[in-house]
Amino acid sequence: MGLLKATSLLLLAGCLLAQVPLQQRMDEWKALEISLRGAKSIRPKNGFVPDEATAARIGEAAAVAQYGEKTISEEKPFRARLYGDVWIVHGTLHPEGVLGGTAVIKINKTDGRILFMMHQK
Repeated sequence: MGLLKATSLLLLAGCLLAQVPLQQRMDEWKALEISLRGAKSIRPKNGFVPDEATAARIGEAAAVAQYGEKTISEEKPFRARLYGDVWIVHGTLHPEGVLGGTAVIKINKTDGRILFMMHQK
């Protein structure tokens, strides 16, 4: 029994010494991630992408991430039209009527997911 007590005390002491100091700050992103566990998100009645302007901004941002600022800046303004629960977003050819293509993005109105993306030729 004495050996078991001694072993337990040594194990406990090792664990205590190995602990991180209480003064060490937690990373703010980790703290936020922990605080959001189990939290319930809002559900906007008109969806996260409720209008044409929001859809166009999201589509443009996604296109810039994929194709680069230089390419996409030449396709502004971006326009959007709603079909059912899906926004179809595309850029503008300059000058109008020239051969070529623009980025085309489909976005789910309810949750904002990018459903489809391509760049027409």
